Order: sequence, then structure tokens, then C-alpha cells
Amino acid sequence: MGACAMMLVLTQCSACKEPQEPEGNTDATYIVHWITKFGNDDLIQGQTYRDAFNRRLLLEDLRGYISQVTLIDENDSSVVLKDFALMNWFADPSITGTSKPRTIKALRFSLGLPPEYNSNIDPTTYPNSHPLSVAGAAGMFWTWNTGYIFYQLNGKCDLSGSENQPLIDPIAYHCGDDTLFRTITLDIPDITVNAGEAYQFNILFDAQKCFWNDQDTMDLEVDYLTHTAGNLPLALRTMDLYQSAFSIP
Repeated sequence: MGACAMMLVLTQCSACKEPQEPEGNTDATYIVHWITKFGNDDLIQGQTYRDAFNRRLLLEDLRGYISQVTLIDENDSSVVLKDFALMNWFADPSITGTSKPRTIKALRFSLGLPPEYNSNIDPTTYPNSHPLSVAGAAGMFWTWNTGYIFYQLNGKCDLSGSENQPLIDPIAYHCGDDTLFRTITLDIPDITVNAGEAYQFNILFDAQKCFWNDQDTMDLEVDYLTHTAGNLPLALRTMDLYQSAFSIP
């Protein structure tokens, strides 16, 4: 076959190929958003609320580590959207990740850090942008060999029963120990998220339950201070109440 004939055949075959369409977005976007409340009220830093005994209560700092924020699909497969995050619960925080399209039936996340990331860890080994670094921890780390504060609540209350006295009685719950690590799994109605779509899952965090629920009630006259060591029983109660604050609205 001559060179001209060969060139003609190649040209014709090339023209017969189907045009290649650019691939679209094959991932889905998943947003996990925490709605923060105090009972029926919005959770606002510096806002005055009431405890279970109708005493005035002021919340100044309310933060906590979460880890392994995970989607669980209809086949019981899971995908981790976020490994670690330090959450300011006054801020209605969210995390966002992408993965293949799925039908989601549950959300799972942990309060605090797994032991292998908590005990005998030097935070200076992390870059400043990491939530477990010195800068990223923002005061939520005690010393290099005792670990991180999983959950911190600071505030003030008025134990006098007066409605016009300053709130001067302190509240400080600083919980951080491997025994306090908690994992929460929240079932949801099946939600299918398709390729190219985004879906937001809402989780309710009710800070009122950090003080009382159907199983326990903090009496701030005596239950006002734990730095974990020295008052582990109160730290355990505090984490149990904290865990109960999360639900699907």
C-alpha cells in the first residue's frame, strides 16, 4: 500500500472515533453541621442561662476535641471525613469532606482523642496548622506527657439566689484522660447523596444537657470544679452529661 493510501486510512479511522467527553464530578460532598443550643435558646457566648435549680448561669468558654468524624452507609462501609478537630461550640461548627456517592444511614464521631494520640504525645511535632499542635490546641493541652483536654467548659454562676448580684461563683470542667474517651453513633433516615451533589447532616448539641439530663444533675454548689486529676468521679459524670448533649434533631 502506498504512503498516500496509508495516510488516508489512518485519517479515516481517526475520524471514526467517538469524541471524548470530559469527565464530570464523580464525588459527592458531605457536610456535618452542629446546631448549638441551650435548651430552647440559641447557645451564645457570654449569655446568661438557668441551671436545673433556676440559678443564673454564664457560659464563657465551651470547646472540645472531636475525632474520626465518619459516615456509615447502607452496606456498613464507612468513610472518615475528618480525623481531628477542635470545636468551639458557640460557633455552630461544621466539617466538610468529599467521597463517592453513598446512601448514608448513620454518623459516628468521638469526643476526645484515642489513647495513641493523647498519652505521651509531644504537640511540638505537629505543624502549627494542625489541631493537635501547640498553636492549634489553643490551651487544650496540659503538658507533653499528660495529654489533651477533651472537653472544657468555663463559666460563672450565682449561688445566692439573687437576681441582681454579679455572677462570681466559678465553674470549670476540664476533662482529659483516656478513660474519658467517648464514641457516639447517631442513626439517621437513609439519605442518598449523588455524584456532584452536596448534603448537610445536622447534629444538635444541647449545652443544657452538660448540666442535667434524665440520669444526672449538676448541683453547682458542689459540682463546679474538675481538672480530671483529683476529681475523676466528677470528670466521669461531666463527660457522660456532655455525651448526652448530642442528638439528631
